[in-house]
Amino acid sequence: MKLNDPFGRMARRHQAGYEAMRDALRRSGTETAEAAWAIYTQAKKRGLNFIGIGSAILFLVTIILPQALPITLSLALLLIAWVISSTINGRRYIQRYIIEDIQRQEPEPEETQPTPERE
Repeated sequence: MKLNDPFGRMARRHQAGYEAMRDALRRSGTETAEAAWAIYTQAKKRGLNFIGIGSAILFLVTIILPQALPITLSLALLLIAWVISSTINGRRYIQRYIIEDIQRQEPEPEETQPTPERE
């Protein structure tokens, strides 16, 4: 039993998230580590774009309605925390996918035995 997750709820949630991402990567035909990291890079760029657009919208709302500043700041912090958390979890899931699925599928190079020389 872990003190920070005594009932295993977070472990089950992370397992379900990993399985969903693994299934999506398999459906998309991602079979190399480079392709998996390319997907992570795209997701990271999308997250940064989402933060930028969301922050711009919240900034415009703050300009139009200055009394809404506490709400817009709260939403901006929530948005940033959510995107960062999702990006970190995505990185973990992709690393796990590479280790558990891609590296296990690659065949081990066979060692060649030297042939005995005949005299």
